Amino acid sequence: MLKKICLMLLLACTGQAMGQTINGTVQDSEGPLPGAAVFVKNTDNGVVADFDGKFTLNNANNGDVLVFSYVGYVTKEVVYTGQNEITVILVDDLVSLDEVVIVAYGKQRNTPVSVIDGEELSEFPTTDIGQALQGRAAGVTITNGGSPGSQTLVQIRGVNTFGDGTPLFVVDGVFTNSINSLDLASIEKIDVLKDAASLSVYGSRGTNGVILITTKKGKVGNASLSLNVSTGIQEFNRRYDVLNTEQYIQFLREINALAGQNGGPDFPVGRVNTNPAFDGDGIDTDWQDAYFQQAPIYNISANVNGGSEKAKFNVGFSRLDQEGIFIDTGFTRTTLNVNTDANISNWLDVGQTLSLAYNETVSPEQAGGRDPLQNIIGQAPYVPVRTENGLFGGTSSQDLNDSRNQIRIQSSQDNLTRFSSAIGSLYATAKIANGLTFRSQFGLNANLLLQDRERRAFSEDGGRFANPINFIDKTRQTLSQMVFTNTLAFDRDFDKHSINASAVLEQTRIRFESASISDNNEVSSVIPEAFSPNARATSFSVPENLNSILFLAGYEFDNRYSISGSGRRDTSSRFSPENASQWFFSGALGYDLSNEPWFKVEAINSLKFRASYGETGNNRTGNAVNQFLPTLGLNLPSSIGDETSPGISPNNAANPDLRWETQIKQNYGLSTAFLYDQIQFSVDYFKNRSEDLLIPVELPSSAGIPGNSQTGSTVIRNVGIVDVEGLELTLGYNDYKGKFKWNFWANVTRAESIVESLGASGEPIERARLNPPFASALNRLAVNEAPFHFFGLVADGVFSTQEQIDAELPNNSQSAVPVQPGDVRFRDLNGDGQISLEDRAVIGNPNPDFTYAINLRAEYNGWDFDVLFNGVQGVDAFNSNIFYLEGLDNGLNYGTQILRRWQTPGDITDIPRFRFGSNINNEISTRYIEDASYLRLRNVTVGYTFPNTLVNTSGNGIIKKLRFYVQGQNLLTFTNYTGLDPEIAPFYNAQGLVDGLGIDRSAQPRPLTVLTGIQLEF
Repeated sequence: MLKKICLMLLLACTGQAMGQTINGTVQDSEGPLPGAAVFVKNTDNGVVADFDGKFTLNNANNGDVLVFSYVGYVTKEVVYTGQNEITVILVDDLVSLDEVVIVAYGKQRNTPVSVIDGEELSEFPTTDIGQALQGRAAGVTITNGGSPGSQTLVQIRGVNTFGDGTPLFVVDGVFTNSINSLDLASIEKIDVLKDAASLSVYGSRGTNGVILITTKKGKVGNASLSLNVSTGIQEFNRRYDVLNTEQYIQFLREINALAGQNGGPDFPVGRVNTNPAFDGDGIDTDWQDAYFQQAPIYNISANVNGGSEKAKFNVGFSRLDQEGIFIDTGFTRTTLNVNTDANISNWLDVGQTLSLAYNETVSPEQAGGRDPLQNIIGQAPYVPVRTENGLFGGTSSQDLNDSRNQIRIQSSQDNLTRFSSAIGSLYATAKIANGLTFRSQFGLNANLLLQDRERRAFSEDGGRFANPINFIDKTRQTLSQMVFTNTLAFDRDFDKHSINASAVLEQTRIRFESASISDNNEVSSVIPEAFSPNARATSFSVPENLNSILFLAGYEFDNRYSISGSGRRDTSSRFSPENASQWFFSGALGYDLSNEPWFKVEAINSLKFRASYGETGNNRTGNAVNQFLPTLGLNLPSSIGDETSPGISPNNAANPDLRWETQIKQNYGLSTAFLYDQIQFSVDYFKNRSEDLLIPVELPSSAGIPGNSQTGSTVIRNVGIVDVEGLELTLGYNDYKGKFKWNFWANVTRAESIVESLGASGEPIERARLNPPFASALNRLAVNEAPFHFFGLVADGVFSTQEQIDAELPNNSQSAVPVQPGDVRFRDLNGDGQISLEDRAVIGNPNPDFTYAINLRAEYNGWDFDVLFNGVQGVDAFNSNIFYLEGLDNGLNYGTQILRRWQTPGDITDIPRFRFGSNINNEISTRYIEDASYLRLRNVTVGYTFPNTLVNTSGNGIIKKLRFYVQGQNLLTFTNYTGLDPEIAPFYNAQGLVDGLGIDRSAQPRPLTVLTGIQLEF
């Protein structure tokens, strides 16, 4: 008996020494969390949960702290007390309480990172990541065009630069700008980095913020297949109220009565004048209805995942097909993702990532110097889309209307862009010693852009516009970016001490090549190729190199006090050798008050403070690379006799003194959680200062450098300083108890940007131009003002009588063009008794006062509900559509508001008189400035997941999940803006830089979309 007792004690002691085996499950309120990480704290002993959220962990001892983590959830620690079975429920991390982020170069502490779980995005079929991020991360402002495949503007924490403010996108450690080529269903998570501590490690690339995209990796377990299919309809029913045929003809007759008078046309409108009985022949075309369409959208994505402890894989495929709500526009995308990783031995891991994509974008067509909606608004309603003889309708030489038939334009012109991209990496990680690793990664981002613009021969019934010649323009561009990164990293925990450090060498090689050819081919309109003797071709290539070294380190004591710092040196070929290199440093502090032994506030689960300071750089000069060197090109062809020869001229104005644009960033914040993490709150105050800003500055025509019709010739210079100050607030509540579970989160961001300096002269710099119809710049940069503010005259109604003019403008007769009754009543701000461009002032700010978002989610008995609102407050827009609705300077069609225009002395109205030709009434002024604030119901999703018992029975255990859902996007918009959409697409200049914010150029609005979908897991 004594021997048995001794043997049992011996076995117990031996078992304790050898460690216990723990079986368990990791889940959330909905069910299992496949792929959740489980490990013993301060050790390498860990496993990953299988598809059902189950795990088996060996060698655990009593008193060990088990750490459970999963993307998008609050990490949970559990003290092991000898139990054999453990079930852990993780709670949504609504405000990103975890301030440690794994960047490509190592561990980064004390950073206010916003994390978006890939599951939130996979159910949101859209053309790019930017649209899906809208409203989901504090400090991130998204502005996208409604046209499928259009460029999306992503701004993080305000306007920090006058040039390219696009953040850096990093896909599995590879730098890219091809975010339209990624399928949302292939993404595991997205980290948005915003402060100096996290951005400085990326040096010149991280100056505008960094968005880390992690695609799905393989997980241990049997192979699983997930399938998501959705289909829906898009439509947009808002329209401008324009004149019908009867109203338009009456308007033309009233114009005829002004012929030969001051402000009237030079001659009467022929069609109405020669035939006083003309009534439009019974035709009353609604051009907007002819141009808008109900558009389908389809999306399918499939993902296969699985592997063993030694090798894991993930393969994903997707197809998106989206037509635009403008006829003959659309976007298609096909993607393939393949990720694998393998454990070769105890000391070596290898792997690869690959994302392939092919996109086709059919964009709206322009003609006659007008955007599509401008032709649609201005077209005569008595012109049919097509006539009985099959020709497209059009105006004749007798009409005082030169709008083109936009339906014909879409039919006879093609604007097709094909884009192929590959983003991939090969990597190997060697474990040199305990906590010491060496990682080598080769990354490639390569893409090919093929753009074909064809203008086929056409004729219109009216005979005014016809073209017997076919034109074709082809552009071929390739971009290859290779990044070779070698990282030596140390990461160890010693009792209460945690230390990490990294040393990095990185080389980046970029090459951009472009070739264009133009041809007027009279052979055939069905052969879109250039082969005639008249074809002209140009090409150029630009190499770029960036060499970097980085040192990164961090220390944490007892989960309470932490400090981190980094130093990075970048050398860029965009600058001359003496200005090419720059160091960027950062430092951060953190303090977790809730982990102090004396902190005994039961209701507070977490209370963390953080502060960071650092520098980042910017070498982005738009499409113009190597601006410190002059280059020559074949321009300005000249004809000598019957022969045409190319002329050689400078391509750019060189600036050898170009240097790095530098940003100094500060961030101070705290994160806290109450009542068992049910209530979570985070606040960050940030202050950024950008110096030596890189900006294109206009040159006089005497510089002898070819420019373009919008900006003329420019030179890149370091001009000015801009300060940004702001606040981010995020609040979340999570009720995860009971059958009815729900959570709520909201974020608010305020970022104010002010121009502090514009160099030695301090003179304002004019920026965006939209000519036609406006000869003057629409916005500018000026000291002590917001970037890209609108500048113009201040309108205050319409002058009713000559007596009113004489009383307010005593020197009106001395003006170059004196104001007359019926003209816009501009304010005489300089008090000289007349109206001139000297009376201009700041009239609007396209930078919002603040942005916000609200998200609600709920679950009950298999039903799930998700609703997302986002809004922008205190933002001004330049509504150029007002010119086409109220311009009254020609015989185009207009909005019905012109029926109340000024016509006789004594009329009291806000619409000026008809005044033929360019005139001061249409000068840039507050007439075009509107409040574009809005609150939008961005997304509503209602879904039902069938119970596992029912699914397993009906599918013989093959089907693991079956969910149906209905989704609505952009269902409601609350705004006072009179344009079609207050969310205005970005405005880019010839250099590819953002030239102006909030300028409405009649872009395609965002449609209301209703989708139905099904999710299956096998």
